[in-house]
Order: sequence, then structure tokens, then C-alpha cells
Amino acid sequence: MMTDGGIGALERELRTSRQMFRAAFHAAATGKAIVDVTGICVEVNASLAALLGHAPDALAGMHFADFTHPHDIRADLHLFEEVMRGERDSYQMEKRYLHKDGGIVHVLLTATVVREEDGTPISFLSEVVDLTERLEARQALQEANSRLQHQVVTDHLTGLYNRRGFEEALAGPLGHQASLLLIDLDHFKHINDRLGHRAGDMVLAEVGRRLPRQIRDGDVVARVGGDEFGIIMHHADRALAERTAARIVKQLGTVYEVDGAFAHIGASVGVSCTEDGDVSLRELVCRADEALYAAKRAGRSRWQLAA
Repeated sequence: MMTDGGIGALERELRTSRQMFRAAFHAAATGKAIVDVTGICVEVNASLAALLGHAPDALAGMHFADFTHPHDIRADLHLFEEVMRGERDSYQMEKRYLHKDGGIVHVLLTATVVREEDGTPISFLSEVVDLTERLEARQALQEANSRLQHQVVTDHLTGLYNRRGFEEALAGPLGHQASLLLIDLDHFKHINDRLGHRAGDMVLAEVGRRLPRQIRDGDVVARVGGDEFGIIMHHADRALAERTAARIVKQLGTVYEVDGAFAHIGASVGVSCTEDGDVSLRELVCRADEALYAAKRAGRSRWQLAA
């Protein structure tokens, strides 16, 4: 039998526990909420209110769906209902809340149920961690990796893919129709010998600007050597490849202005095509290479289709 003194001590212990809980709840740097079994917020701490742009007591009485992003409500309610059915005691999910100003707040929600002795749910204790900085750091890392990858496969002089980028593109799927063009600049050595390597670099940079204008978005164009370039054209038949090669010969053969001087070069192009994907891209390279040297032997500044 418990004495009056024992009962008083127990009450003081319970009161102290409740006070400690409330102090920790309201002083927590992370967002916290007490939610009833219908999803209504009974109490929300200042950190969660501030995270969502509300006054400390503004969220009390609101259903959590009222400030959950519409695309995340179904997943949250599904987990909530699993707890109510006794299938789990807690759940955790990344979700989006709606800020008072209309913005989106990315958070990590952990919701834990409090039950009666018989297992009946009484309420939920939710903890909300702001993921904004984590997501920004993740995005910054992804962007940095993307920039690094871009630098690895990009030729610094022309801005086109480099040989590595071209090799990676060659490893991709061929598709039903594909064409490959290899381009070699004619008489480019004369530019370096007569005007210097700086002038040669300026001509190469101009070639890097002219070539992409002759192809479609999605085609791959690369500088694969000193004055050698390659183009991969997916879903491109022979007629399109031939028209493209003719434009390239014409456009790369027009005059280049270099520091007030005028430079003249030409371009020889080897073309290979497949209509039914029966060869690999690397086989197309070999065929285009043979056609390129055939064009050079025939007098340069022209294009040649692989046999």
C-alpha cells in the first residue's frame, strides 16, 4: 500500500518528467510537433514554426496535410495509417513542407507513436530536420562533379569534346541509322609555320565555332587530334551525312582572319554510314578514316563516302 508520502513523491516525479519533456520540446533546435491520431497538430515548437514561417502557435489546430506539399501527402498518410493499424511504431521520410510565403522546405520527418498499454495510439511525436543545407551541399557537389566531368571530356581550345569524350560517345549504342564523319584540316601546318602557333590556335578555335553550326542538336562533334575532328550523327541517313559533309567542306574552306591577317585552309572529310545498325561505331570510324585519306589523295578540300 502506497503512503501519502509515496504518492506525493510519484506525482512530483511525474511533474518533473513532464516539465523536462516540455522544456526539451520547446527549446529544441530541430522542429518538433505533437500530433493527435487524426493528424491534427496539438502543439508545435518554435523551431518548426520558424522553419515554416509561422508564429509559434499558428500551426496548432492544423492538419499536417495542410502544410505538406501536395505530391508528398499520399506517401505520408500511407505511413501514418500503417502506424494506426499497428503495423509499425514509427516512420521516417524525406518530404516537402510548404512555407508560409509559398516556398518549399525540404525536411526529414521522423514520426513516433505513443500508445496506451493495450496498443491503442494516443498521439504522435514528430521530429523535423531541415535538409536545406544538406541538399544545397549535395547539389553543389553534383554540379562540381558535373563541371569536372565536363572538363575531363572537353577540349580547352575549341570547347568541343576531346578524344576522350569522343571515345566515350563511340562506346554508346548505335541505333538504326548512324553516320560518322572524320575531318582533317588541309594545309594547317602552313598556318603554324607562316603565322605562328598562336595563329594556329585561333584558327582551331574558329573551326570549333563553325563546326557545331553545320550539325544538329544532339550530334557529337569532337577535336580528336591536333587538326583532326570527328562527328557522330545518330538517326542520320546517307543523304543527310553527305549534305553535312558538303557544308563542312564549304564552311571550313572560307577565309580566316587572324590578327589582321587572312589565312586560308581547307578540309577533307571522310563519311561512313550504316542503314540498319549492322556495324559498330568503331567500324564506322575505320571506314570513315579510309574515306578521308581517299579524299586527300583525290586532291583535298572535298568529301568522300566510304565504299
